[in-house]
Amino acid sequence: MKIIGGIFLGFVLVLASPVRAGFDEGMAAYKQGDYSAALPDLRAAAESGHARAQYALGGMYNEGKGVAADGAMAAAWWRQAAAQNHAQAQFALGVISSSGVGVAKDMVAAHMWFSLAAAQGKRNAKRLLKVIVRQLTPEQISEAERRAEAWRAAQ
Repeated sequence: MKIIGGIFLGFVLVLASPVRAGFDEGMAAYKQGDYSAALPDLRAAAESGHARAQYALGGMYNEGKGVAADGAMAAAWWRQAAAQNHAQAQFALGVISSSGVGVAKDMVAAHMWFSLAAAQGKRNAKRLLKVIVRQLTPEQISEAERRAEAWRAAQ
């Protein structure tokens, strides 16, 4: 059984290597400001399920770097990363939910996203969560907490 497990792990690592390499190359190009070169590598890694690539691609869409600015696309990529418990993606979703940029303004959703990010230690999420709480009714806070718990249970 250990042999089969070892073979499976080796197979997974071989398959994951090109995704990791593409992500690293894409991020190197991104850091140099070469967004058109970064885009295909990051998109390929993101489409393969790489959470950090999904977060980065969401940022590119949010800021219009190498692509036309598109808040809805940014949110879609960030949701995929958030589904893998990427705290910064959860934080980004809280920001756009609280501001209504790219998505409908939804303070209950903002509370949920900030709560999820704060639970992973994001200090800015904890700070903004305190601000959001002052803008919500007790019923809205309960709903946000219910949504966060349902999100955690679904992951």
